[in-house]
Amino acid sequence: MSGTELGSAVHKLYAAPRDEFIALRKELANQARAAGDAAVAAEIGKLAKPTTAAWVANQLARTDPAEVSALAELGDALREAHERLDGARIRELSHERTDLVRDLLERAIQRNDATLSESVLRELEDVFARAVTDPEAGRALVAGCLTSAKGFAPVSGWPDGGSAAAAPAPKKERTKESKQEPKESKSAADGRLERAKRALDEARAAVKEAEADRASDERSLADAEAAVDEAAAEVRRLGEELDAAEGREKRARGLVGMARRAVKEAERRASQAWKQVQQAEARLAELDEK
Repeated sequence: MSGTELGSAVHKLYAAPRDEFIALRKELANQARAAGDAAVAAEIGKLAKPTTAAWVANQLARTDPAEVSALAELGDALREAHERLDGARIRELSHERTDLVRDLLERAIQRNDATLSESVLRELEDVFARAVTDPEAGRALVAGCLTSAKGFAPVSGWPDGGSAAAAPAPKKERTKESKQEPKESKSAADGRLERAKRALDEARAAVKEAEADRASDERSLADAEAAVDEAAAEVRRLGEELDAAEGREKRARGLVGMARRAVKEAERRASQAWKQVQQAEARLAELDEK
């Protein structure tokens, strides 16, 4: 089994349903071993089963390749903008990143019938964030070979020419020239310095805007937490009032029971007294007849 065939095997593994991963990994390793390539079989056997979030991201790389590729490319553009201190471009790309990540999360939810838990969605956000900041993680996401938010299959020779662990192209070494490069003119240097200052000001403005947004979000969070505390206090107060009311009801029911028993006792005594009156009247009548 060649390196390309190894990439194909890994592609099959991470494209398959997650609950079939272990069985399929064993099958592919056995195929490699039967083909006489024990080293490749060993590599397949080491491949980690993806977390649920990583599996969802791998499927998005196959069902929505354009959006996933756009996220990885956006990371390259952001790094370039940071290198050039282009504050306006950084803000623009940051907004694009937010929109793209939200879109990918919504697609993930839709394609999984809204069955993804909060923890899976949080890990999925970490996957997308790392794909933007880490070029290698971005390539792994595009290749659909993630094992977790921080890991992916270390395999080269992916199908269709892709590579999850492809090394970046080596930079060409600059040869020394015998002639010294002409010095930059003062006006050109001043212009470059002025552009750098403007870029720095824009970057600082972007930071200030982000801090303001964060402060606003923190205030919203504080308000929400205060509302939760107030609601919890109201629940406790109502609970205490309910307990007190139930206690009063219990005592009242006890008094009602006692009163009913007293009434019955009074009725019994009254009945006895009435009998005595009747008996006395009967005796009196007998005496009068005599």
